[in-house]
Amino acid sequence: MKTLKKVGLWGLGGVLLLVVLARLLPVRTEIAFARVVMARDSTVLHAYLASDGQWRMFTRLDEITPELKKAIVYKEDRHFYYHPGINLAAVGRAFVNNVFYRKRTSGASTITMQVARMLDPKPRTYFNKLLEMFTALQLEVRYSKEEILQMYLNLVPYGSNIAGVKAASLLYFNKTPDHLSLAEITALSIIPNRPNSLVMGRDNTRIVQQRNKWLLRFRQDALFSENIVNDALHEPLTAYRHSAPQGASQYALRMKHMLPFAQELHTTLNLQLQQKAEDIVANYVNQLKLHNINNASVLVVDNKTHEVLVYIGSSDFRDRMNYGQVDGVRALRSPGSTLKPLLYGLCMDRGMITPKSIIADVPINIKGYSPENYDRSFQGNVTIEYALSHSLNIPAVKLLDEEGTNNFAGVLAKAGFTSIAKTRDKIGLSLILGGCGVRLEELTALYSSFANNGQYYPLHYFVADKKAPVKDTGLTVLSQPATFMLTKVLSELHRPDLPNAYDEAQHVPRIAWKTGTSYGRKDAWSIGYNQRYTIGVWVGNFSALGVQELSGASTATPLLFQLFNAIDHNADNEWAEPPKSIGFRLVCAESGKVPNDFCTNQVMDYYIPGVSNSQQCDHITQVWVSADEKYSYCTYCLPPTGYKTKQLPNISPELAAYYLVSHIPFTARPSHNPLCTHTLQGRGPVITSLTNGMTYIIENREQQKLQLSCSATSDVHKVYWYINDKFYAAAAANEKLFFKADASVLKISCSDDKGRNSNIEIKVKFM
Repeated sequence: MKTLKKVGLWGLGGVLLLVVLARLLPVRTEIAFARVVMARDSTVLHAYLASDGQWRMFTRLDEITPELKKAIVYKEDRHFYYHPGINLAAVGRAFVNNVFYRKRTSGASTITMQVARMLDPKPRTYFNKLLEMFTALQLEVRYSKEEILQMYLNLVPYGSNIAGVKAASLLYFNKTPDHLSLAEITALSIIPNRPNSLVMGRDNTRIVQQRNKWLLRFRQDALFSENIVNDALHEPLTAYRHSAPQGASQYALRMKHMLPFAQELHTTLNLQLQQKAEDIVANYVNQLKLHNINNASVLVVDNKTHEVLVYIGSSDFRDRMNYGQVDGVRALRSPGSTLKPLLYGLCMDRGMITPKSIIADVPINIKGYSPENYDRSFQGNVTIEYALSHSLNIPAVKLLDEEGTNNFAGVLAKAGFTSIAKTRDKIGLSLILGGCGVRLEELTALYSSFANNGQYYPLHYFVADKKAPVKDTGLTVLSQPATFMLTKVLSELHRPDLPNAYDEAQHVPRIAWKTGTSYGRKDAWSIGYNQRYTIGVWVGNFSALGVQELSGASTATPLLFQLFNAIDHNADNEWAEPPKSIGFRLVCAESGKVPNDFCTNQVMDYYIPGVSNSQQCDHITQVWVSADEKYSYCTYCLPPTGYKTKQLPNISPELAAYYLVSHIPFTARPSHNPLCTHTLQGRGPVITSLTNGMTYIIENREQQKLQLSCSATSDVHKVYWYINDKFYAAAAANEKLFFKADASVLKISCSDDKGRNSNIEIKVKFM
């Protein structure tokens, strides 16, 4: 009796020692998984091989269905939930058969022991078997039964380089484990026992035979209902090895680099929308290839959640000839005119402009920069809404000069424009015409802020982004009134960038959009938004080849319209109501300012109360003229009698100069009284051909000349030019002269016939 007690105590002590050792000694459970990029519905978009060259994809607990559990446990280890990792009865039976009957008995290895063996494969020896048992004990001490079963399903071999039930399910049945039928589950459970002799697609008949044997056992033991088993018995097996999912290649590669240590990347991509958009883009680019236009990129953003729903880096990832592997969503490109809406919105918020404000579209020279419009023509006085909808360059440059390039670049930097943030101190006025680098994702995020009442939010790429503990409140880029006015202008259909194919406007979606074409016709943009989505489209060549037919209106916008009609064809055609903080007022149609007594033509305009300029209209001025209207008088020379008062157009000097050069008739102010010796107040002529402080390089002194030209008020007829305070020539106000530079520093002076003067100083470098 005492001996039995001692044996029992020693046995109990041995078990306790094993448990303690199992807990204390390390066990290796690291598993190399293939990295998987998933859509928002958990569909696998793209998979990458594991580091050991295996297609081994992580199987989540929620993908292990009760049917899968039952089938695997029944077939591999019926006592799985009751033993401590080792089935002593099965081990004893196997030992007896091996030693006394010299035959190998299957069934001795539990699921836990198989996991131990797969974690650390070793030659099949008795010693290694003991190590395997000890590792099984370690696993049982450290992990739950569900976690051990999960390890098994992640490691079990399925032939070739396929490991784990998820990889087998995807590569053989093109579905995840939680969507497998009982027949498919049972077929997969057979393969690990004979992974090299039973190959899906090659040995399907034999697999069905083995499958049905097990299904009959399931029915016999009432593991599943009879009806379910009968259906499974008659289900055909057409499985074969599919290629691993390789969709959304540029997107998947980017997500992989964004989270370099994650084995599962659960993204926000909407698979249904992605596939629909990919088909549209591929078909569209195939048509463009006839014009030597070979690439396109698209980004679709949900305006409410700020999630990326569609990401197309290129129309054909496999098109190596046309650099299809370039990710056009991230590529740095010239934005053309696509930054103009933000500038106009900022100027509205500064109170500088409203939609009906008037701005002159005439030739200008600002610090040596003389921009031109797309069609190299000028419109004269135009409204702000016309200038934006027609994408006129000169009004945009004038507004940027007034707003300040550094201020504008600063707003873009805060809104995620990384290249502009790095070079903001070096950027000039050409910024607004595309003289910078932007990315499609940056532009799309910016336009999405227009759909969110001026609130900018960074784009979300992962579902986990929504679980962030800190609420993303966004960055205020524009006010609600400015955003509303901007959207009203951008949603009008009467504009030149409506594609020719859409002249009847039958299939134009109700969106606000802006186009852009870069210098040299290398980039065509069209960015649009409605209340639900913002879609960014870029079309061009990744080789940077310019094409004459390429433009935002004719090339990118048709694709934008197709995408909106396919993705959101049931969209509400009504835009949101004007915000309470916006106002309405009548303004003079001639100036866009608050009407004066002489303003007979008035129109309704939006404005921001307390912010928008409330200056009264001055497009008409009162002038004292002689009885024959040949001369005008100032207060200094106004005679006691013999004059009359007349109302005349108040035309700016730059507009008057444009009218004169273009031979456009206009009512000019009569010349000032020639007998008056008083110098008139006001601005003198503006020298437009040379820029104060600039250095000009002269390579050939004999042939190369510098130009003299100026802008003067409409009543100026003659100007006088001086070089280094020496008279050079008299000329008409709109006349251009040329001179040879003879000194390294030159003072250029221009006086008008009213006695007003302006000076600049330039430097000359002779080569």
